Amino acid sequence: MRRWIWIFMILIVVVLILAVGLFTGYVEPPPEEGLRLIFLEDNALLISDSDVVSYNLTSQEIAITEAASERLVGMGDELYSFTGFLIKIDGEEVYQGVFRSAFMSAIPGPPKICILFPSMHIQSGIKNHNAIRMFYPRFEPPSDQPEANAKFSEYFGEANKLI
Repeated sequence: MRRWIWIFMILIVVVLILAVGLFTGYVEPPPEEGLRLIFLEDNALLISDSDVVSYNLTSQEIAITEAASERLVGMGDELYSFTGFLIKIDGEEVYQGVFRSAFMSAIPGPPKICILFPSMHIQSGIKNHNAIRMFYPRFEPPSDQPEANAKFSEYFGEANKLI
């Protein structure tokens, strides 16, 4: 009889260990992989890998999907808050910044960056709602952030989205 009690107890312990192992897989948040542009006001995911079509290193323009563009347009003036956003790559913060339209003059000081949405070619005045442009108004990566700039370019190169 004692032997059956021990076997039963061992079985209960094994089942509990298996249940805890399975349950923690559902409780732990999934790892943050890839590119994520997160709105700081409510931690909403604005743009992810699946929203990015390409990154033009020369013009600092990120082509985005129609769905991502509609999401940004749908935010209206809230998108241009001073709260800003984070850009993360594989869970690591790469940039922090704010959205601006072409007609806004407020530019944050380093280490923050600006994203121009909709993207606009200053010479022609043509707006592109399917793109965001980084580092407005100079359209150059900030020289005080070489490590972040390199990580950004490297990431898009490895994702075959660098043009």
